[in-house]
Amino acid sequence: MTNKKASRLELLDQKAEELSTIQQEQLVADYDDALAEQLNEQKHQYVKFSGEYFEIPTEMPFQFATFYFRYCVQKVKGKTKMAVPEEKMYEFIELMLGKDFLAHLEQSKAGVNFVFKHIVPDIMKLWGYDVKGSQSQSGAAQKKTKIHG
Repeated sequence: MTNKKASRLELLDQKAEELSTIQQEQLVADYDDALAEQLNEQKHQYVKFSGEYFEIPTEMPFQFATFYFRYCVQKVKGKTKMAVPEEKMYEFIELMLGKDFLAHLEQSKAGVNFVFKHIVPDIMKLWGYDVKGSQSQSGAAQKKTKIHG
């Protein structure tokens, strides 16, 4: 009879484990498939600079976004402005455009003003942030920020 009890307890433990696994799977939101699908559908954007083409994400990368909102966005008199701290410019450009682009930029004749007047606003606009202060061409709502400098 003890053997029968042990096998019943083992069966009950097994069923409890199966039930626990099923409940855990139902509580998990799985975004892997959605992300893979989005990445497959994304069209690539490129920037040509110094004779080279550099791929730019069509959506603001998470690492850049956390940096940008932590260090570069300021509210002044109720308006949102972009101000990149001098000591963070190198990191800003690298996070936005990548190490390869930054290496080409360092070898080019382009200055900081060129980068922040032409390249940065165009890419920010691609990502839905109008940093030049111009009106959006589309009807989509965009954050308006201005480059401080």
